[in-house]
Amino acid sequence: MDFSILYQNNFKMFLPEIFLATSILTLTLHGSFIATSRNLGFPLFMRSFNKLSILVLFLTFILLQNNSIVFLLTYQNTFIFDLLTTNVKQIIIISTIFCLFISEESIIKNRINSFEYFLLILCAILGLVLLISSFDMLSLYLAIEMQSLCLYVLAGSKKESSFSTEAGLKYFILGSFSSSFLLLGISFLYGCTGTINFAHFHLLFSEINNESLILNSLIEKGLILISIVFFFKIAAAPFHMWSPDIYEGSPTSSTIFFAVIPKIALFSIFLRLFQNIFSVFENTFIFFLVLFSITSVIVGSFIALKQKKLKRLLAYSSISHVGYLLLAFASNSIQGTQSLLFYLIIYMLTSLNIWCVILSLNTTKNQINSKTLLDLSAITVSNPLLGITGTLAFFSLAGVPPLVGFFAKMEIFVSAIGSSLFFASLVAILSSVISSFYYIRLIKNIYFEKIQDNFFVFPVDRYCSILLGVTTFFLLYFFYNPCFLLLLSQKMTLCLF
Repeated sequence: MDFSILYQNNFKMFLPEIFLATSILTLTLHGSFIATSRNLGFPLFMRSFNKLSILVLFLTFILLQNNSIVFLLTYQNTFIFDLLTTNVKQIIIISTIFCLFISEESIIKNRINSFEYFLLILCAILGLVLLISSFDMLSLYLAIEMQSLCLYVLAGSKKESSFSTEAGLKYFILGSFSSSFLLLGISFLYGCTGTINFAHFHLLFSEINNESLILNSLIEKGLILISIVFFFKIAAAPFHMWSPDIYEGSPTSSTIFFAVIPKIALFSIFLRLFQNIFSVFENTFIFFLVLFSITSVIVGSFIALKQKKLKRLLAYSSISHVGYLLLAFASNSIQGTQSLLFYLIIYMLTSLNIWCVILSLNTTKNQINSKTLLDLSAITVSNPLLGITGTLAFFSLAGVPPLVGFFAKMEIFVSAIGSSLFFASLVAILSSVISSFYYIRLIKNIYFEKIQDNFFVFPVDRYCSILLGVTTFFLLYFFYNPCFLLLLSQKMTLCLF
């Protein structure tokens, strides 16, 4: 027997993660030697390091794309690789590349002169891709902690800002508190079953009814504790209190990463956990999902009406959209899961567009203070095309046709009504109408608000302008031809059923 090829497939499946981890170590050595070089004059090389990080992510994407193995469980069923994990990893890496492109100028302006900033982003991505492939409670916990620790430091990366330091400290304290719930829930499951592996859980619960479980209540309590961590990480109400403060206090480049990237990874792993592994407890999950869905859409829609700062408004907007995603999750059907994944992709695309608009609102007035709704009034004078793209993105979030956001929301409501979630669907639809008010108010500020003072407007960054054009095109195109995204989300969904 040739033992050299015994774990060949395992190595092939882990090659993107191995390459990413090796690249992080190499870039750490490169940055340490260059930044501390007396002969080179202790240079600042943030732009070149940003390009190197993008190159590493691009090569990781190529490795994922050229993997021919469709399904594999590796290392004593600790990690799983299928179409869901591969596609979600690719989406995360592409989105991160876009975030790094558009955040480069913001990082320079905020004087974040540490190459470790990009290493933290790469480490967070490594934690997310390991989280997506986790098939064991231990690997799930370690991956969540790995990406969370990186996010804590990213939130407080603007050292001279007390708001950034406060945001990082709040995020760390609350995140550590939620991790204790995760460990307690895992200990309940291990105490009742003697295992923490998803495959063993699936075999244990697949042949028995919910009523026949002797330790039913204790297992449910453990799963409820784990689900609380999930609701905290995605900022679902009432576990949302950290989100607006972190969005506001963090540097804009870090806020973009928080807003766009982690949600799809968290939803993918918990979809597998709740809809596949612990499907026998679906009644308990559906109750909590509906409850937090209704709470999130109400809290996000109503509190956002009072916000004057753009970051806080987008934080509460994100909370309301999490409510729609939880409504699709609660549908507990193939159509509901497909609509959830489809909505997530569209939300990430729209968020990239909106954050590009916010990054482009650079004037002499808001260089120090936070950007407010009144800063939008300068767009029509300085760059009318930027105002049009921002308007289309806000209309897409509000669910106005002919934009793909309307189609994505319609898919969620149809799946929820098909699963007899009539009351939750009614609340979500009414809240969507209410939330459209503050999106329309943003558009009103763009076109009808008078400029109060005279100030200089800085030009739009080249990468932001390119991404604005690309994302605006797809917001229109996917409404008329969403077949590619529907097929992609359907393939990912079928991996769970």
